[in-house]
Amino acid sequence: MLVHNATPGLFEVSGGQVSGPGAELIARIGAVSGVTLRTQAMPAARIRQTLGQQAGSCAVGIPRLPENEALLHWVGLVSSSSMTLYGRLDETRRVSSPADLRDALVVTQRNSVPAAWLRGHDLPVQEVRDHLTGLRMLQARRVDYWLVNELVAQRIFQSLGRKPAVQPLANFGHIDLYLACHRDTAPATLDKLRATIEQLRRDGELAAFGVR
Repeated sequence: MLVHNATPGLFEVSGGQVSGPGAELIARIGAVSGVTLRTQAMPAARIRQTLGQQAGSCAVGIPRLPENEALLHWVGLVSSSSMTLYGRLDETRRVSSPADLRDALVVTQRNSVPAAWLRGHDLPVQEVRDHLTGLRMLQARRVDYWLVNELVAQRIFQSLGRKPAVQPLANFGHIDLYLACHRDTAPATLDKLRATIEQLRRDGELAAFGVR
């Protein structure tokens, strides 16, 4: 199972080992489905490439963007949260629509729903390889705003042990992320994974990830 490089509070990567709540969810999916899952962390761009080229590969946290839709098998929804715009505590500009971001620089993770949303509105975007880098750039005043999956933001704040000096300014819809697999993944494997995701949802085991 492929996962994005370290996301504090969600996926922790050390010595090639992946841990944290996200890794625990993957282990649970494997245990319930009976499908052997080996977890590997890599950058988002490499995940997309691997999913498109390597039969049997699957990944969690994949958005159903137009460029992905026909290339993958969409197994099930594993995370749902708001898309939140953060600014520094001294930010005084009011943001209520995409037009309010026209003259601002927004940072977000590369190949993400927020990045696609910003490009779709022809807004300036600074794309980085991970969420924590985006937060740090906002704090260092290298950008004006940070657009992020709110679930991820809260996990990062928890991992830091404190709330950074940033504030939520606006929500711009929802981010739904899926377990997705290569097109040539065995149908029997897909069926087991789909049944497991649905079972975990019914049993409330995905509630911590915003899926009920």
